Amino acid sequence: MGTNDRAVISLVLLVCIASRSSLGAAETDVEQKRLSVPLMFVFGDSLVDVGNNNFLPPPAPRAASPYGIDFHAGTAGAVSGRFTNGYNLADLVARRLGFKMSPPAYLSLTPVSKFDLFTCRIGANYASGGSGILNTTGNGTLTLQKQITLFSKTQARMSWARCKLRSMVSRSLFLVSAGGNDFSAFSEMGMGEQDAPAYISSMVSTYVQHIDALYKLGARRLGILDVPAIGCTPGSRVPMANGGCNDAANSMAQNFNRLLRLEVAKAVASSMPGMKYSIASTYNFVTDLMNSHLVAGLRVVDRACCGSGKLNAAVMCAQPNTTYCSDRDDYMFWDMLHPTQATNERGVVAIFYGPQEYADPINFAQLAAATANDDDDINTAMTAGVYAAI
Repeated sequence: MGTNDRAVISLVLLVCIASRSSLGAAETDVEQKRLSVPLMFVFGDSLVDVGNNNFLPPPAPRAASPYGIDFHAGTAGAVSGRFTNGYNLADLVARRLGFKMSPPAYLSLTPVSKFDLFTCRIGANYASGGSGILNTTGNGTLTLQKQITLFSKTQARMSWARCKLRSMVSRSLFLVSAGGNDFSAFSEMGMGEQDAPAYISSMVSTYVQHIDALYKLGARRLGILDVPAIGCTPGSRVPMANGGCNDAANSMAQNFNRLLRLEVAKAVASSMPGMKYSIASTYNFVTDLMNSHLVAGLRVVDRACCGSGKLNAAVMCAQPNTTYCSDRDDYMFWDMLHPTQATNERGVVAIFYGPQEYADPINFAQLAAATANDDDDINTAMTAGVYAAI
């Protein structure tokens, strides 16, 4: 089956599934998933950050207005901390699992909400826009290593008696999105094609170490968002003479995604008994959506809704003299880098219910239904203390 055929068939299927979501039977199914996934912990970059960067000093990037314009239904002056117009991927994964809201940004927690976290009433989001897999990526952000350290410190303060911590953590969903910013750093450092294989290998090996750290802290349900088609964002199109995708950037993303799948599978099989995981192919979804965007109900796939200049993507949204569109549900991209809520909604349906092209070795619905393996002894690992520096 060709890529275009796969895209059309899959997207039609996903539209039907999205429509079915409003039915009572689907709502019951979502509630059952919420009960089987008691908490959610989120790590990574701006695709899943829900406001941590709002509490970091410059130069960490912030999602100032009009970011989040649809999240608060037009509430004047409200800032969501999300690098899109409305819900981001973490929000929509949480809603598919039956939660009313995505877990809050860790740095936003008050004494009351910290008590809720430490007694396992809520999960937390540690993601930081601009961060990457490597510690050298993301000036002023919470690196992925730092995020996992914060989770380790959180876990050390959780009440074992109230939480039944071992079971609670093993049944929770750990969602990670990382890698795109590392490729931006690759370009900024002036590296060339000859440097790409070693750089990608370093990214993947470090990523697997981070996953192993989460495993040793009790994670047994892991959802990974791979690197999307970074060469097809409006920002990547701007320097291209014809406004087309940057094939070299996409090739690097594909090579990373392939190696990530191989190394994660190898690590889980050899040293992570009981780990259930799903790697969502945001790459395949983005490219399929572009190829069949009208089928999926999107009109504009190459321009940003918010920005200025060529393709409305010469500068980031919220900078001086930038504007934003009113028909946001017709756009694939909110700004030069980030998808709209409309795109995120379609993507999350794909990774939950789509075929292996969109999530493998199982999809997110199967991951939510999977029984966590409590037979292996994780107590020692969970009490081993703060995550050691890589």
